[in-house]
Amino acid sequence: MPDRNAHNPWGIVLAGGEGTRVREFLAQLCGGRGIKQFCAVTGRRSMLEHTLARVERLIPRTRVLVIVSARHRAEATPQLADWPHENVIFQPDNRDTAPGILLPLAHIDSRDSFATVAVFPADHFVLDATRFMANVEMAVTETQQFPDALTLLGMTPSGIEDGYGWIEPGAPEDGRATRSVTRFWEKPAPMQAQALLRRGALWNSFVGVATATTLWEMTRLAAPDLFEDFRCIRRAVGSPHAQDITERRYRAMRKVNFSTEICQPLAARLRVLPTPDVGWADWGSVERICASLQQIGKLEECLARRHHRTGTSATGDLLGDF
Repeated sequence: MPDRNAHNPWGIVLAGGEGTRVREFLAQLCGGRGIKQFCAVTGRRSMLEHTLARVERLIPRTRVLVIVSARHRAEATPQLADWPHENVIFQPDNRDTAPGILLPLAHIDSRDSFATVAVFPADHFVLDATRFMANVEMAVTETQQFPDALTLLGMTPSGIEDGYGWIEPGAPEDGRATRSVTRFWEKPAPMQAQALLRRGALWNSFVGVATATTLWEMTRLAAPDLFEDFRCIRRAVGSPHAQDITERRYRAMRKVNFSTEICQPLAARLRVLPTPDVGWADWGSVERICASLQQIGKLEECLARRHHRTGTSATGDLLGDF
């Protein structure tokens, strides 16, 4: 049955990560603690602020929840000062990406149990925001036809990249923009990634759209202990005891990676939307950050700024040091 709320989706922006691999570099480049989602690498807007601006092309801020770490309150608070207070969710601790999605989902669920939800990491670079969000909108539309599936944006790979997940799509289907998923590979070895590239597999962008019901059901099937944790949290949302119950559950909660522990074993519940080149990159490494800066003609400017701040030298030393 088509989702009656699919044309009024909710958004979740994941801004609770630590970004440890790039923190030293970004601290040198941008100052502060170098937490990448709060860094303004070029211009004045941080990665989080760029992400929120993209998301608002499709979803009004009243329906966009941002999850951040309580440890990052000093960085997050000024950047989210204009955001609806009830839509900023501080998680007690980082328990990886599955709890990062489920905590704001619990808050959405308390307001709209029939929600369609789009999930966006806050640490991704996107050059063509218009085309990117047009594909997100297409994924929202596809969710009406496949309400029991999670639709992921699959990016056309430019080569072998260490650290990316891969999605093997099924055959094209008449009249459908999305495809079924044959297999989901989370960070395969280079030789396997090479084979996947030859077979036409796509990079997992970790941008996805699903009904709230589907996300809860996938969690119940793949990680029942986590589902139970969040069943208690969901019941408490809006009550005077919500914060205490959330903190107690987080103290005992194990870390669960959404890609590895939920998507990978439940590939049959996934669909993928092949997405053309929009200048997308997950800024999980210094090399990827520099490649994106090179693409937009800002690399030398940024390296000069870093040199001015720290006295470190140019590109060759930069990539050798990290």
